[in-house]
Amino acid sequence: MNIAELKPNERELIKLIRFFSKRGEQLVATGELTEEHEQLTKACQNLETQLYKHAENRAAILEKRERLEQIIEDKAQCPKCHKADMLKKTGVATNEYGWKSNTYRCRRCNTTFTWNRPNNPWHMVEFLERYIQELEQRLQTEHTEEMQQHIEGAIPQLQDSLFRLRPVLQTSDEEVEALEQKEKEMGKLIHQFKNYLLIEKIKLDTYPEE
Repeated sequence: MNIAELKPNERELIKLIRFFSKRGEQLVATGELTEEHEQLTKACQNLETQLYKHAENRAAILEKRERLEQIIEDKAQCPKCHKADMLKKTGVATNEYGWKSNTYRCRRCNTTFTWNRPNNPWHMVEFLERYIQELEQRLQTEHTEEMQQHIEGAIPQLQDSLFRLRPVLQTSDEEVEALEQKEKEMGKLIHQFKNYLLIEKIKLDTYPEE
């Protein structure tokens, strides 16, 4: 991983670590490496490895999360001309349930509308749960055999989608929650070690008295 991909506080610490690592190499070359300097150099190397490992893990989790956020494909159609070829996404709207859906403008009809499905899997789970309940209620009042068969066939398919989607979202949520906790821990460690190295650097820059 490139240093440019790290967070600003991580980059600052890496630069300090590199400074002390180079100093350690110089002291080894001149035979002046003390046990204290050796321990500091090892601590710097260990923390650098830890930083890059954490950054790589963070990037992997966030990339996975981003892909998951984009798995919902709208297949939107204009409510006026019922076509999709001239649709342009214009934004996102939130309905009364808190679900986010994409808004579109049909350039053929000059019609603006909000698609009737959520644009993300978390809200889609809530949408499917509510939709299944509505279908089950409708099944009790529907009198035509054809429609009853249609509903009875649709419900298991929707339930299967929920069954497959829920654990994926739960795993992602747990990963992000664990990452946020790790970010706090690493932020505290970075802050403390950076201040320690800055103090050590100031000591090195102190002008020796006669």
